[in-house]
Amino acid sequence: MLNKTIPERVFQVKDASGRQYKVTRYAWLESEADEATSAQWRETWHLLMTENGGFLDPVGDGRYVIDGTGTLVEPVEGEAVAQPA
Repeated sequence: MLNKTIPERVFQVKDASGRQYKVTRYAWLESEADEATSAQWRETWHLLMTENGGFLDPVGDGRYVIDGTGTLVEPVEGEAVAQPA
């Protein structure tokens, strides 16, 4: 079995004061084949992380909370949002 982690998508979120955070969606992929082609990889889980190392958890309505700080954030208008796996 092969495993890999890729930075799948980057988007911006903002808090109530307007401060913006860059977020990367990291995807963990695995394949049963010894030498996998792109079609043979499947996502097993993902993680949303700010560039400062904060983790984002969804809280509904398209909003997230940053672990550790409790900061509530939402995607910046027009940004591509991370989709659930």
